[in-house]
Parts: sequence; structure tokens; C-alpha cells
Amino acid sequence: FGIAIGGSLGSSKEEMYRVVNFTAPKLGNNHPIHLLGIGDPKDIWSLVKSGIDTFDCVSPTRLARHGTALIKGKVGKINIKNKKYANQILPIDETCSCSTCSNYTLAYVHHLFKAGELLGLQLVTLHNIYFMNKLMNDIRQSIEYDTIDSAEKDWIS
Repeated sequence: FGIAIGGSLGSSKEEMYRVVNFTAPKLGNNHPIHLLGIGDPKDIWSLVKSGIDTFDCVSPTRLARHGTALIKGKVGKINIKNKKYANQILPIDETCSCSTCSNYTLAYVHHLFKAGELLGLQLVTLHNIYFMNKLMNDIRQSIEYDTIDSAEKDWIS
């Protein structure tokens, strides 16, 4: 059904990019190319341009367990446990329409993490998974409309 690239892809991000950029073009277009273990949005944008079709990674849920939420923009993520979010009556990401951002404030989610409530982990996990699905949907649309560079700028900058 498809071809996967994974395992040890070097000891640095640069080496991983070299391996993927060497390998992906040689695999052709007859099957989807899957890359294992890559979940950073900036890497996903770059690697899609290198010919990768699908990704899987525990990163969005691992980050959520530690209080980190993915957000659009140059920063890319925030640590909700930071004190500066204790009184923020805004969603995690104002551009996000996930159930967490639609119903809960940063202050509330911050409180949940500080109180050790498991609901905090669940809410940030839901947000991060929604974020990744939206990211991939926007990438698919940008490929279809040949706007990948401008779409990437909208997400990353």
C-alpha cells in the first residue's frame, strides 16, 4: 500500500533531512511515502515538499502531557504551566476552533495543570490532535491549489 522511511535517520536533524531528501525521490510516485517519528509542524511543511505524504509521531500527545500546546505562528508552542497564563482569559489559540479553545481559557487549563487534574492533560491533548489534523488538512488544500509556500508562511510566521 505504501512505503515507510524510519528508524535511525542520522544523529541530527540535518542528517535526517539529508537521508529523507536522498531517499524520497528514489521511491517514485506509485505509493504514498510515510515518515515515522516526525511530528514538528515546521519539519512537516519541509518534508512534504521533499515528497513525504504521511507522518506519525507521539510528539503532540507527549507535549500535551507536559503542558505544552501547539499554536500557529513562529513560536509554535506554549507551556501552559507558565505563570503568565494564570490569568489569561483567552483560548490556547484564538485562531483554533477545537473544543478546548472553544470552551476553556488558558487560565482554566493552567489551573488544571497546577492542581494536578487529569482534565488538563485531556484538554491539551484534544487541542494538539485537532491542531495536527488542521495542519495536515491545510497542507492537502495548499497542494491542491498550488499555494504551499504561502500556506506555510500563514502557519509558521
